[in-house]
Amino acid sequence: MGVAAVFLSTPTQAAPLAYITNQLGDSVSVVNPKTNTVENTIPVSGKPAGVAVAPNGERVYVSTPDSKGVAVIDTKTNTVISTIKLTEGALGIAVSPDNSRLFVADWYENKVSVIDTKTLEIIATLDVEKSPSGLVVSSDNHFLYVANRMSNSVSQIDLKTFKTKNVTPVGKHPFGLALDSKNERLYSANVQSDDVSVLDTKTMHLIATVKVNKLPYTVTLAKKDSLLFATNQEDGNVSVIDTKTLKVIKEITVGDKPEGISTHSDDVHVYVANWFDNTVSVIDANKLEVIETIKTGSGSRAFGQFFSR
Repeated sequence: MGVAAVFLSTPTQAAPLAYITNQLGDSVSVVNPKTNTVENTIPVSGKPAGVAVAPNGERVYVSTPDSKGVAVIDTKTNTVISTIKLTEGALGIAVSPDNSRLFVADWYENKVSVIDTKTLEIIATLDVEKSPSGLVVSSDNHFLYVANRMSNSVSQIDLKTFKTKNVTPVGKHPFGLALDSKNERLYSANVQSDDVSVLDTKTMHLIATVKVNKLPYTVTLAKKDSLLFATNQEDGNVSVIDTKTLKVIKEITVGDKPEGISTHSDDVHVYVANWFDNTVSVIDANKLEVIETIKTGSGSRAFGQFFSR
């Protein structure tokens, strides 16, 4: 799949909001989890795909491949206040936990741009493997992890030196990544091998490979890292993995072609963007069932961390 086919009151005081990129509708839906309704729709041109919400909740960064860059949304006004010019390969996106840096993967150029969030200028360019997609930063701001889809690998980059420390082979065509709260385990959803790779971040060695359903794209953790949820795009469901036993314990049917997935700050409610259904499914991690379906926009993709905190 190619790149283009791949919050209103004071953010620090407000309840978390979900920002869902609608790639075919050129918009971002703002979902209020208290009501599970769309409370605002923000026009964003350029086929918005990837999304990353700033830790302080004041900005949302959206990759826009057709506009060759990133749109910056102010969550107080729910408007695009700036754009960052990159290339048409802009897709995977993440913000550092200290809110100082934005990372954007370039699918075609095999690099990651490092952007100063104050100036919105590129301060470094990191060479990685082929077709970088999913990105995640450790909570101590020390490491950036990059899923290299066409190289079937994950890169670990030291953010103090901007040097690659490790490149680890995983399954076929890794896309989405998730890192646990202790920065000890990294999970990679591997689209073409229909599995999830589990890595020890200290050694970057493979711990296990967990078979899921067809075309897993993204992953998220819930319930104090005890459960991992993986979206299976072809089967229209989500695999639930017990992270202690590393066994699939449930398959939950959601909408058509689920991709983006993210966990509410309550650590219980998991939101899934369904690309072909133009909806978001809400999963209760205690009940392991869908409790709500929210109508969003056309081509809801939401690839990245789409919840404010």
